[in-house]
Amino acid sequence: MLIIFGLLIFFILLAILVYVFGEYIAWIYKDEAKSKSSLPKWLKWINKLEKPFSSIENMIYKFLNLNEEKEMNWKKYLYSLLVFNFLLFTLLILIFKYQNILPFNFLNLEGMSWDQAFHTASTFVTNTNQQHYGGEILSTFSQIFGVGLAMFLSAATGLALAPAFTRGIQNEQNDKLGNFYKNVIKGSIRFLFPISFILGLFLITQGSPQWFGGEIIVNTIEGIKQSIRIGPVAGVEAIKILGTNGGGFFAANAAHPFENPTILSNIVLNLVLLASPMAVIYAFGIWLGKRKHGIILISALFVIFVALLSVSVIGELQPNQAFATIEESGLSVNQQIGNMEGKEMRFGPTLSALWAVSTTSTTNGAVNSMHNSFTAMGSIGPFLAMAMNCLFNGIGVGLLNLMTYIIICVFIAGLMIGRAPQYIGKQIEWREVKIAALIILLLPVLVLLPTSLAVITKAGTSAMNNPGFRGFAEVLYEMFSAAANNGSGFEGLMDNSVFYNSLNGLIILMGRYLPIFGQLLIAGYLADKKIRPETEGTLKVENFSFLILFVGVMIIIGGLIFMPALAVGPIAEMLGGM
Repeated sequence: MLIIFGLLIFFILLAILVYVFGEYIAWIYKDEAKSKSSLPKWLKWINKLEKPFSSIENMIYKFLNLNEEKEMNWKKYLYSLLVFNFLLFTLLILIFKYQNILPFNFLNLEGMSWDQAFHTASTFVTNTNQQHYGGEILSTFSQIFGVGLAMFLSAATGLALAPAFTRGIQNEQNDKLGNFYKNVIKGSIRFLFPISFILGLFLITQGSPQWFGGEIIVNTIEGIKQSIRIGPVAGVEAIKILGTNGGGFFAANAAHPFENPTILSNIVLNLVLLASPMAVIYAFGIWLGKRKHGIILISALFVIFVALLSVSVIGELQPNQAFATIEESGLSVNQQIGNMEGKEMRFGPTLSALWAVSTTSTTNGAVNSMHNSFTAMGSIGPFLAMAMNCLFNGIGVGLLNLMTYIIICVFIAGLMIGRAPQYIGKQIEWREVKIAALIILLLPVLVLLPTSLAVITKAGTSAMNNPGFRGFAEVLYEMFSAAANNGSGFEGLMDNSVFYNSLNGLIILMGRYLPIFGQLLIAGYLADKKIRPETEGTLKVENFSFLILFVGVMIIIGGLIFMPALAVGPIAEMLGGM
């Protein structure tokens, strides 16, 4: 009962944070998204921030010689995004490869191999942050100008897509979606930088170090000297969580006491982790002048989230059956509070399961426990969350992912009621449905085909340390993490190899940019259409019936497609009693 009460308090705080973040993000892009709503009265003071923010942005536009008023159609928007990301990708490869000759390498660390640099650059430029290395092998320069820079710019890239897609719905026979560079700059200056700064200060108060250095030497209670890595941990941790990034400064990620020092920091980080992508969905409703629609969309995904969380929490509150053989040998393991393998004592099974489902229900991927130590039942939640393309997905891009499913949902609803599919005044035709279907089918292709390749080749199987169902689950999770741009790891898999670095790097890039291509194409098609007035026969998107229909579409199309693969992984392991 205490667990349920604690989770209810957490969800209430989450709702408040989503509301505040959502109203603020809607204000940031009110002109770019052609918003039909304004700030509520108690938040009108935010308008006073317009002048100082505009001054900073205008200086950046002038420095870059950027014409921020020049708007782009979907092709130019996509081209600008790809060029911007390619330049960042190239910079990251060079930084990671040649960090040994770059400044601020206080510990004389070596550069990465080409395949590892390729994978690491791919994962950070795409907001995935899947790490085939321990964070401690990066120099201070690499952490700041490689990881930190990429975390801000990849998040800003995703955030810039939300108002562009909204313009596609709001426009009437006007193919202009806004200016990509302007949207990136506004999202960075007004949201990512200030909120990260506040979150970073909070983490410093909790004990996270923020230092421009390499390591400190301490005397342990055993009387020996130990070197402890330090650096700009609080700053990196803040944008890692806010920007749905997830890459850890340390190998232990958010289980490390420098990244996540206290229970309070754990709760706050978990709240922000979920709130940033959810807030963009709420902001979408504000832009449309339909706040209730934004709430309905979040509620539909939240219903699925709570179901997955329930499965994982129940699974982790059970004893770990793998300890049965230890007890048979005469040793005892106290499992009264549940499965504590791979978990921090300060968090326990419930907060660990909450974080695990949260991080896989977004594209964050940060971990505060080791997912490979979860019971088979406990691991089903994270698996299914990624099977539905990380539910809330990433900041900004989560809205585009949601729209893909909505198009299919509206199409099915149109078939059911015998009317032409229509969404927010725009008729949904065969082109949009085909593209949406292809985007949804891309995830299983990018997960299942590479998984098959990995389990039939020596290069893939040689990295597996666990036999049977758990070994297969490790490979499946690795591909899910890459294709869904999540980045978390089941671990146990020796994935720092030419095979996995190269394969996963390509999967990550395709999993990020192919859907964006299709989603911007859909936005372009919608922008060229007339806006039709709502009638009695129009599908209502602000009622409970739409919520139920949308949940059903997400589960049937998103989740069940992976059931055969999961049946020979965590489900088979669970049924086997492990």
